[in-house]
Amino acid sequence: MARGRAVSAAGEPGALAWRGVVEGFYGEPWSHSDRLAWFERGGAIGLDRYLYAPKDDPWHRDEWREPYPADRLASLAELNRAAAERGVLFVYAISPGLSMRFDDDAEHEALAAKCRQLLGAGVRSFALLFDDVPMDEPEALGRAHGEAAARFERDFLRPAGIREPVLLCPTDYAGVERTPYRVGLAETLPADARLLWTGSDIVVGEVTAADITRAVASFGRDLVLWDNFPVNDFDRSRVFLGPLTGRDVAPGLVGIAANPMVEAAPSRFALETVAEWAADPDGYDASAAAERAYLAVAGDDPGLRMLVRACSAWPPGAPRWPDLDAAVDAGRWDAAGRLLSGLAATRAPASTPADLAAQLEPWIAAARAAGAAGVLACRVLGGSGTGAGGDGPGDAAALLAARRELEAEFADVARGAVLALIDTALERLGVETRRTYGDGALVAVLSGPNPSPGDRELVEFLGRSGMRAQLGDDSDADLIIVTRRASEEVARAAAFRPVPLLAWGHLVAIGLASASSVPLSADRIHITAAEHPAAAGLDGEVVVFRGRTKLTVGDLPAAADVVARDPESGRAVIGFTPAGAPLADGTRAPAARATFFLAADGLAPWLVTPEARALLLATVRTLLP
Repeated sequence: MARGRAVSAAGEPGALAWRGVVEGFYGEPWSHSDRLAWFERGGAIGLDRYLYAPKDDPWHRDEWREPYPADRLASLAELNRAAAERGVLFVYAISPGLSMRFDDDAEHEALAAKCRQLLGAGVRSFALLFDDVPMDEPEALGRAHGEAAARFERDFLRPAGIREPVLLCPTDYAGVERTPYRVGLAETLPADARLLWTGSDIVVGEVTAADITRAVASFGRDLVLWDNFPVNDFDRSRVFLGPLTGRDVAPGLVGIAANPMVEAAPSRFALETVAEWAADPDGYDASAAAERAYLAVAGDDPGLRMLVRACSAWPPGAPRWPDLDAAVDAGRWDAAGRLLSGLAATRAPASTPADLAAQLEPWIAAARAAGAAGVLACRVLGGSGTGAGGDGPGDAAALLAARRELEAEFADVARGAVLALIDTALERLGVETRRTYGDGALVAVLSGPNPSPGDRELVEFLGRSGMRAQLGDDSDADLIIVTRRASEEVARAAAFRPVPLLAWGHLVAIGLASASSVPLSADRIHITAAEHPAAAGLDGEVVVFRGRTKLTVGDLPAAADVVARDPESGRAVIGFTPAGAPLADGTRAPAARATFFLAADGLAPWLVTPEARALLLATVRTLLP
C-alpha cells in the first residue's frame, strides 16, 4: 500500500500523469513486431507512453550525429504511426553524452538536425539521455547537460511547435542526495524540465515517499521514475514475472517509465501490474494485480502458473522462491516435492500467445528440468527414493546427471535451490561431491563453504585439461585461484604465499588492483595483446558470455601486462604482474599474479563460451611454472 499520494498534472490526487515503458536496456532490442504488440496492449491498459531508447541502436547512442538510413527511418515512422493509432505516444530518445562536445555550437546544431529528421518522419515527442557516461568534473558536467537541454528546448522543440517540458535523464540518475552534478544541472536546466530517476539505487526493491521527497529536493525538478523493473539485461539467465512491489508516491513524482526485459512478451506479466499501480497507487494490491496479470497474459490455463510463481521475486537479490525455501528449511520434503512437481509440469498450452510461448521456451524447459530433479532429491531426502532400501547408486547417478543438466542450462528457474537440494541428497547417499580431478600440476581453487556451480565446474574443467585441481587450499599447490566466493581472510592469506595466483575476487584486498568494479551488463571483452600467450590466439572483440552478465574489471599496477580490456570502460579484464614487481598496494609480488574477468558465477557452464574457457586455460598455463 502506497503511503503517499500520487499527484496528477493538474495537482490533484490520483493517477500518475506520465505512465509508460522505456525500452532502455542493454542487449538485443525488441523486434519491430514486439513493439507493435506492446503498443496494442500498452494503450489498452493505460501505459500510454513508449520511450524509444535501446542501447544497441547505434544511431540512438554511439552514432547519434548520423542520420538514420532510409529503411531504419521508415521503420521508426511506422512505429510512431502505429503507436498513435493505439493511443500511445512514441517518444524518441537520443543519447549523445558519450561524445558530445558541449562547448561547440556545431554539436548542438547536429543534435537538433538529427531530431529534425525524426520530426520529418512524424515523431512529435523527444527526450535527452545522458545516462551511463563518464562523470569527470561533475558540477561542470551537470551545468553543460542543463544548458544542452535548454538549448534543445529553445532551438528545436519550441520552433517545432512542441510545447512539452524537456524530458532528460541525467548522468547522476540514482540516489537521493544533493551532489555537485545536480547543483550544476539545476543552474541551467529549464525550470519545468522533468528528470528521469531510478530511485535510491539503479535497481531497487523499494521506492519510498522519503526517497522521492529527498530526490526531488536534490534536483529541484519534478521526477519520472525510470523503474528498472522488470529489466533483466544484467542477468540474462533469469526472467522476472512477478508484480511490482514496494513503490510509494509523493509530490514531485509525476510519472513512471518501466524498463522491461529483453523478452518483450514475458515482460507483460510485470507491466500489467505497473499499469495498475500507476493508475491507482493508493488502491494497488500486488497479489490481486498479479492474478489479473496472469489471466490477461496467459489466460486461465494453469500451465505457466508455477513458472511464474518461481520467477516472481523482486528485487533480483531477494529469495527466489520463498515457499520452497520455507518447506526445505523445515525439512518438509513432501511439501517441497509438491511445489517442484508442479514446476516439472510447466507447459505452454495451445492457447498461449505464440510470442509468449516462444520467448519463454528456454525457461519452460529449465522449469521442467529443475522440477524433475528437485522431486527426485526430495524423494531421497524424505526416505522414499530408491535409495531407501533400493537402488542407491541409481539415485546417485540420476542426481549427478540432473545436476550436470541444470548446470549446463542457460535459463535459470530455481537453479540454486534445486542444486542445493541435489547436493544434500547426494550427501545423504554418501556420495562425495568435492574431490580432486586430474593428475598434473596441483591447482587449489579457493571458494566458500558452498561452492558455486561455476567453481565446481572450474575444478572439473582444469582436471579434464591435464591438471590436478581441487576445491580448497593445499600447502603443495602449484597455483592458487581466488574466486569471488572465497572469504577476504582466505584470499589475503593466499596472497602472501610465493606461489602463482590467479584471481577474480578481492582484487583490491590482495593488491592486484587499486580499484575494481563489476559492470552489470557485458558479454564480451577486447583482446589488446594478441601476441601474449594468455590471449589463446584470439584478437579484437571476443564474446565470452552467452548472455549479458557481470564482468570483473580493475585498475592494475603500472608493471602489469594487460592482455584484454572491457570494451566499454577500457579497464583491464586480463592482466599479469610478474614476480617481484610492485603490486597496487606497494608490496612486491612474491610470485606471478594474474587477474581474470569472471565474477560471481565463475566458470558457470550455462554462461561461459568456448572462447572464455580457452582464455582461462591459457591464463592458467601461462602462470604455471
